[in-house]
Amino acid sequence: PPPPPRELNSSKLTLFSGDGITLGSSVGAGLVDMDKIQVHPTGWVDPSDPTNPGKVLAGELMRGVGGILFNSKGERFCNELGTRAYVTDKMFSHDRYYNESKTWNITRDIPVFSLVLSSSAAEGARKHVDHYLNKGLLRKIEGVESLANWMNVPISDLLGTLRQYQRDAKTGHDEWGKTSFFGVPATDLSSETFFAGTVTPVLHYCMGGLTIDKYGSVIDEDDNVIPGLHAAGEVSGGVHGDNRLGGNSLLECTVFGSIVGKKIPIKSARTQQANRPALSPAASTDTPLLTMADVEKHNTDDDVWIAIHGKVYDLTDFAEEHPAGPESILELAGKDGTEEFAAVHSAGILDDFDPVGRIEN
Repeated sequence: PPPPPRELNSSKLTLFSGDGITLGSSVGAGLVDMDKIQVHPTGWVDPSDPTNPGKVLAGELMRGVGGILFNSKGERFCNELGTRAYVTDKMFSHDRYYNESKTWNITRDIPVFSLVLSSSAAEGARKHVDHYLNKGLLRKIEGVESLANWMNVPISDLLGTLRQYQRDAKTGHDEWGKTSFFGVPATDLSSETFFAGTVTPVLHYCMGGLTIDKYGSVIDEDDNVIPGLHAAGEVSGGVHGDNRLGGNSLLECTVFGSIVGKKIPIKSARTQQANRPALSPAASTDTPLLTMADVEKHNTDDDVWIAIHGKVYDLTDFAEEHPAGPESILELAGKDGTEEFAAVHSAGILDDFDPVGRIEN
């Protein structure tokens, strides 16, 4: 793919600053594919903060279940199930200069588009939809006329696009080569419930990084293994070639992390347990009984208590480390966050956190 525009927004937070690459290269680690940057086609534009350069990612699932992409004229312009590079190229091609040169003029505004799900498509991604609704990135819209008003396009143009999409779904193919149609809007578009948001291309992933071998050992510029230095995940490079096709980059973290973990000598679990101070039965099982009134007192950025599934957690120190950013933690300070938590996470993820109390029934 062509080099991405330098002014693109990003799905990464400011805490993702490439420190691992800097640390590795400072001891002679080789670097590979550092010019290979992936652009993801769909980062949500937050209507409450549209110019914020950090965007929450709208994952492939949103298009996989039937999400439809529209341009500012209410037209489709691509196979929504295409690769990230393909969909991004179709988005950038709305700019005439890019369409002719495949190079982005950095003085141009980055384009935005509408991502729309029907009610049946939304059911296929219910947890994600609820999460994005809670964050204000998606909105629920009743009827195609209201959708056209939200998109600021003539109702006749939007109806024409949707009717053609319905016909394409029946024949099993469209002009962009799409052959799988899920979550097609209902025949009666006037009573259909839509879920819509604004998206824009975002910098998402760096294929480049520290050079590693198949065992996750970091190698230097002369292809020699650097003793004791290992890398797994996005800090490493050369795993994906020009562009990552996988839907979840945690896979490489798991694969190479497992390989590295198995070769590093560690104390046995039995030894670690023997060295750990024993807890009294009361200390290991009992937590204070609290009320929501108690939780509500801890509602500032410097004092964050949240009730989840009947237990209370002090997440003050964790907020800044939260992979999705501190905002979603801080906005629940002093509240019951069970619904928001369950929309994205399984209960097991809390096993690493010790509750400070439990809620009185």
